[in-house]
Amino acid sequence: MPRTIKKIILSAIVFLLTFTVYVSFEHTVMAGTTPPITSAQVDPENPNGKNDWYTKPVKITLTGTDLESGVKEINYRIDTSNWVKKDFSNSLNLAPNPSFEEIGSLDSLDTQDWKISNSAPGATYARDNVIYKDEFPITSVRIDSTDNSWHSINHSDIFAAASSFHNMSAYAWIKTSSASGNVYFNIYSISRDNLGQVTTNFVKTSPVVSGTSDWTKVSTNFTPTAENVIGVYMEVGIEGTGTMWVDAVNISKSDVPTVLFYVSSDGHHTVEYYSVDKAGNVEPTKSINLKVDQTPPGRWNDSGSVRSLIGNDHQIYTWIYVEDDTSGISTLTDKFQYFIPGRGTDFGRFPNVGECKGTWQNDGWAILVSPPFLPGVKKAYLVTPMVDFCDSEWHKACHYVRFYSEDMAGNSAVKDLCINGPWIKIRGNGIVRANQNIEMVAESVEHSTDGLVEIGGDSINFFTSSKNAYLKQIDPPIEFDYQKFFESVKGPKTQISTTGNLVASSGPYVIEGDYEITNSKIPSGYSSATFDQIVFVNGNLRISTNVGVSKTSTALFIVSGDVEIGKKVENVEIGIISDGDIKTAYNLDEGKTCKTLNLKGIFIANRIRFSRTLQGNNNEKSPAENVLYEPKYVLKMSNFIKSNSVKWIYSD
Repeated sequence: MPRTIKKIILSAIVFLLTFTVYVSFEHTVMAGTTPPITSAQVDPENPNGKNDWYTKPVKITLTGTDLESGVKEINYRIDTSNWVKKDFSNSLNLAPNPSFEEIGSLDSLDTQDWKISNSAPGATYARDNVIYKDEFPITSVRIDSTDNSWHSINHSDIFAAASSFHNMSAYAWIKTSSASGNVYFNIYSISRDNLGQVTTNFVKTSPVVSGTSDWTKVSTNFTPTAENVIGVYMEVGIEGTGTMWVDAVNISKSDVPTVLFYVSSDGHHTVEYYSVDKAGNVEPTKSINLKVDQTPPGRWNDSGSVRSLIGNDHQIYTWIYVEDDTSGISTLTDKFQYFIPGRGTDFGRFPNVGECKGTWQNDGWAILVSPPFLPGVKKAYLVTPMVDFCDSEWHKACHYVRFYSEDMAGNSAVKDLCINGPWIKIRGNGIVRANQNIEMVAESVEHSTDGLVEIGGDSINFFTSSKNAYLKQIDPPIEFDYQKFFESVKGPKTQISTTGNLVASSGPYVIEGDYEITNSKIPSGYSSATFDQIVFVNGNLRISTNVGVSKTSTALFIVSGDVEIGKKVENVEIGIISDGDIKTAYNLDEGKTCKTLNLKGIFIANRIRFSRTLQGNNNEKSPAENVLYEPKYVLKMSNFIKSNSVKWIYSD
């Protein structure tokens, strides 16, 4: 083999060995065998409710720390959901000897990588192997100051590599004892020009710690703005008398590895988390247990009242059930007050609730006589003692009982119950929907509906379904107002004047202006003829007489304004869709009564104002409004309105 070839081979071997040693050296410096550490900050720091419950969403901030190769990723999950991972780059710790573990003595003003900033008297420096941040054993640096000067250490001789105008971050764990002034760190940049001239520039001061505090992570983001920056360094110290410790310092070319998320649903939760560093070391999984209950007691149901056997007809016992699915009902916190028309300006009580004597106590509360129940039960039975409501004129105005209930988390709710108040009944297996909550003043003796109850809110009180079918927090459906319906019905529409009669034949019709349905405007045979029609009323609609169509017919009134039903009307057997409100007794005087209104068809409005109450004690057994949903309106109106679709599903 020629000598020149041997020389090339030998050179390659030498180069290969050199390269291998270099790579091994770099790996040793950056890797390490210590896994990263993730700290969790919980906000609020402590449960803001009772019994260790949170009553608001909990903000979790996870911060990763690795003093060697840097944090590569933070992983977390809530309960049994999928793990979420956030990756980080440029997180290598550029600070030398960050946990002060390498051999050196600060007492001699000479330590590995770090040095005392000045030699002024008034302070002593030492490496402390008794007090240090638990996760970063086994030493820290301690400074005891006896005067008001600035005493600090820095690593300016072995600075961290940096460039001008690059975003960076730094932090240090600091502990203090009787610090009269502030403990903090400064960031400085080092620049070198083309002639080799080196200059130092102040960059930023960190937040401060003072007094006596446990280990606190002090951090800041910064950007070196001087020209020709080649590095940065940290100077950490105490200004004033007292003692400080510093441990686990970090300088990085990226923001501090941080993840922020919320735990916002009610219930018991476990948050698990861990970090992985760039050397592949995996932190053991940690966890936090939280209890969140943001929802007050609700689903008030099965209410009732009964007259006293030994008293008069206005001495009443009243009861109600209340539920709380999360933390459960608290004991010894429930109470009640009541309202008697003409006896007070607000809810309250008489000194003795069994008598109408003495001075009325506005906003006064009285204790219940409920049977005992254990703290945290999901359903509680609340009962008042015998209350004298002073008169038996129940039909004139509502006599209210206001119940108060609190859950174990401290959320509270009140429910006003109108004794012998009006209620509604809905049948026909239709959907009852409210874009917000459903809140009734009284409760029916049977289930309020036999269909699905759907709301945009999260509270349904005094309104139950025999199918036990409820949907909450459901987004509203696509809304069709008067104009959209009008445009969707193609072709000409027959005009009916505002003083004209209704028509007993099929087709689309339009009334431009307010219209009142009176007995004289209903043609003969209107209730028995067979037809399908839509009547557009571009104004308000008033119904002053009974009106209806046969079982085989449909009459859908689509109204741009309000719909007013007179107090003497008992039967409305047509469909109504209104951009405004439907008022079931628009001309009923306050405190007056009327008969049950029977609504038969389909009814949609911005609001439906159920305004009726029955005479005497009739509310106990009969609904004030009786609604029967008829699906024929959905089926037959498809002949006019083509944009809607219906899907029927049979289920046992």
